[in-house]
Amino acid sequence: MLAAGDSYNDISMLEEAHAGILFRPPEQLVGEYPQFPVTHSHEELLERLMALEVEP
Repeated sequence: MLAAGDSYNDISMLEEAHAGILFRPPEQLVGEYPQFPVTHSHEELLERLMALEVEP
């Protein structure tokens, strides 16, 4: 499962996903959860998702 989120209420979903990505998050969230890559545009998010190899 792939997941993208932008706030604290999304962290548990991102942690459960095979690949979690922060999308336009506040800087504080980025600092607290450095394990998640950060994207700032829809194009960047799509590129990041397309680059992932996740088994169904």
